[in-house]
Amino acid sequence: MQTSSRSRPLLGAQPRFALNPLTRLILKVLAVTPGAWGVHAALAQEVQFNDAFLPEDSRNLDLGKYQAGNPVTPGQYRADVMLNGQLNSRQDIRIEAQPDGSKPVVCMDHGLLERQGVNIAKLSPEASLALEGPGCTALGSLIQGASANFSPENQALDLSIPQAALKRNSRGYVSPELWDRGVTAGMLSYNFNANRNRTRSGTNDSAFLGLNAGLNLGDWRLRHNASMSWQSRNGSQYQALDSYAQRDITALKSQLTVGESNTSGEIFDTLSYRGVQLASDDRMLPDSMRGYAPVIRGIARTNARVTVRQAGNVLLETTVAPGAFVIDDLYSTGYGGDLNVSVAEADGTEQNFIVPYASVSQLLRPGTSRFSVTAGETRNNFVDEQTRLLQGTLQYGLNNTFTGFGGVQSSDDYAAILTGVAFGTPIGAMAVDVTHAQTDLAAGRAKGQSMRLSYSKNILSTGSNFSVAAYRFSTREYLDFSNAVQLLDAEKNGWDTSEFGRPRSRLSVTADQSLGPWGQVSISGYAQNYWNQQGSDVQYQFSYSKQFNRVSFSLNANRSRMGLGDMENSFLLTMSMPLEFGGPGYGPQVTAQLGRDTRGHYSEQAGISGTAGEDRQYGYGATFGHDGGSNTKSAALNGQYTGARAMLSAALGRGDGYTSASVGASGTMVAHADGVTMTPYRGETMAVVSAPGAEGAKVSGYPGLRLDGSGNAVVPYLRPYELNEVAIDPIGSSLDVELSETSQQTAPRAGAVVHLKYTTNQGRAVLLNVRLDDGSSLPFGAGVTDGEGATVGVVGQGGQLYARIKPETRRLLVNWGSQAQQQCALTIPPGPGDGQQLQQVDAVCAAGKQVADSVQPNTQQKVAL
Repeated sequence: MQTSSRSRPLLGAQPRFALNPLTRLILKVLAVTPGAWGVHAALAQEVQFNDAFLPEDSRNLDLGKYQAGNPVTPGQYRADVMLNGQLNSRQDIRIEAQPDGSKPVVCMDHGLLERQGVNIAKLSPEASLALEGPGCTALGSLIQGASANFSPENQALDLSIPQAALKRNSRGYVSPELWDRGVTAGMLSYNFNANRNRTRSGTNDSAFLGLNAGLNLGDWRLRHNASMSWQSRNGSQYQALDSYAQRDITALKSQLTVGESNTSGEIFDTLSYRGVQLASDDRMLPDSMRGYAPVIRGIARTNARVTVRQAGNVLLETTVAPGAFVIDDLYSTGYGGDLNVSVAEADGTEQNFIVPYASVSQLLRPGTSRFSVTAGETRNNFVDEQTRLLQGTLQYGLNNTFTGFGGVQSSDDYAAILTGVAFGTPIGAMAVDVTHAQTDLAAGRAKGQSMRLSYSKNILSTGSNFSVAAYRFSTREYLDFSNAVQLLDAEKNGWDTSEFGRPRSRLSVTADQSLGPWGQVSISGYAQNYWNQQGSDVQYQFSYSKQFNRVSFSLNANRSRMGLGDMENSFLLTMSMPLEFGGPGYGPQVTAQLGRDTRGHYSEQAGISGTAGEDRQYGYGATFGHDGGSNTKSAALNGQYTGARAMLSAALGRGDGYTSASVGASGTMVAHADGVTMTPYRGETMAVVSAPGAEGAKVSGYPGLRLDGSGNAVVPYLRPYELNEVAIDPIGSSLDVELSETSQQTAPRAGAVVHLKYTTNQGRAVLLNVRLDDGSSLPFGAGVTDGEGATVGVVGQGGQLYARIKPETRRLLVNWGSQAQQQCALTIPPGPGDGQQLQQVDAVCAAGKQVADSVQPNTQQKVAL
């Protein structure tokens, strides 16, 4: 018998050949230690069991197969793989029997060793040949001193591999050989919204449809992003946003893009182009190598424990050998905060030091680089004639302090070169760059320079985060690429270009400050002026927030001005608190707002919102307000539903002089080899989950998402180039279906649609209360097989037997010895057939016969789900 995966819906998959709970109980009664059973480990000497510990009617059981350890059945298992005591992955493993009759071994293959970080290149020629061969190769024959020990009790494979045989990979490393390009699939994500507004002047209807279409063919991902809008007064309009083909260039850790797309904007401002681009993709790096974090260097006198803390939080703790050590795979933590490093020696002494940590976007780790090359033409909506574009950028981490970067831009009548350096210091992180540009205008060549200074500092001890402060100053003749293209296009059309604003200086600031028990305050804003225009553009926001017990409030102020216009001020005060009804975590939130506009008019609004449903698939809200500017009142209702195939929304509103209504829907359709599957979510990197017969089962972690009638579901939001665990919760599916595994891991490439197939065993589940024809109980631990000789279970205490049988099975054979009197047979009656009830029947097993003489179904006993 195989234990139903319902007993472990989220902790891992059940193997195809698993020990059921009754078998485990028998072995515990016999004092066998399951955790010590080795498949490839050394085994204890042959032992004899004392059957006096068993019930009297079970003392004639044949226990010979347990005398030399656990009789693990060869086959395929789903196991947690432990590497040197640490959980490393969860995957399928294969166990095969040996021709000489010795204990089965765990078969090693290339993928399994790669996932554990084994340096395949260091294997001996003989080991490499054996690994690629067709047979089953044991770990010990590949790596000296290594062993594999499978524990069926815990469904765990414990691998012991010497450090010398492992790669020194950064934390979070996933071998490119495990990156899954996915299957051939087409997808269409949509976001639809329709509105009807009725006022005194008439009715206006409108609709919007956002589309993201894609087709995956081999290594290529074809994408088309567009939108369609419609208004009853103006008709419809279709706008294509991006159309491109993209694929990974694994060796360069980059993406090749052909078609219409956008540059990244890391060095130069973002530009839309039509052409080809090759650019680094940091997602291909281990997650511990993305972004910037300083390299920590130190010296240990003994085998020491190194602990890295930030604001009292432990970021990393590791053990190092005596001598110099380097920690270069610290996870990036935003804009940083100084690191406190303690080195605890084996003799009890301890040394401490501080590593400054502040970051700006241009900073890279020492020895790492980032590049991009773009060639094509512009896609600028503000010009009549596009121009050619050639752009290249490069960043390189020189050391722990400095990162150099630069770039070039070129077009028909424009050229620019940028050089800069970013550096981290104890007082913060800074980046300085200078751009020299020249533009061939009708009046002559304009040459100018622009300097940019960025600064960032996070002072965790005071709760200060002066996250980004940037200042740019440009000379009179400087033009960036976008301004130059627009100005040149205006000259070609004979327009007056004297009013084109040429930026002179710009300052932008974002800062946060924690006030401890008094709340949080933040400010952001910018100011910009021009060489050839009077006045300046100014905008800044201030916010303050605080929570008293369960009541929170915030105050926001906005102040802005364009050119020589008047300063406009607005304020908004918001208060919110949860209500007590609705159950834990489901209590609705009440919100009240008071606002003041620049003309001094006050507006008030109150609302309530919340979620409901077992998976919080329902959302609702209601608001009531008063607008002081127009002296009107309004009310609105809205609701959302996250279904298995789409996300739906609706809203109604009414105010003085108007009524409004809207409906919306969003989701994704994916066409794959097993059909077309719909999902309420939208994503770029996805997985199609297939578990035939398990329709209705939940996909863990996604509210409302269940397997459809074909046993398929689409799981969005997978992290590319990382191991993602996709789990199925069988609750909601038929009891007649058992999942052989409930979770799988996958490392998809960006934009891939991977196909995860879950094996299911279909058959009727029955709970039998069996007695022999003389009224005595069946022996505890007796084996049970079907008519084809397949094992379906073991008799438990009191003659109970849980079995999953095939629909055509009508007879079960019970065996607790080799003699005719130690065998019996029973007949299974037809079941209810709804798959939602566990059928429980009383049955008589006729000893010494092949078919039971009588079966007495207990129609009063049914265990409902």
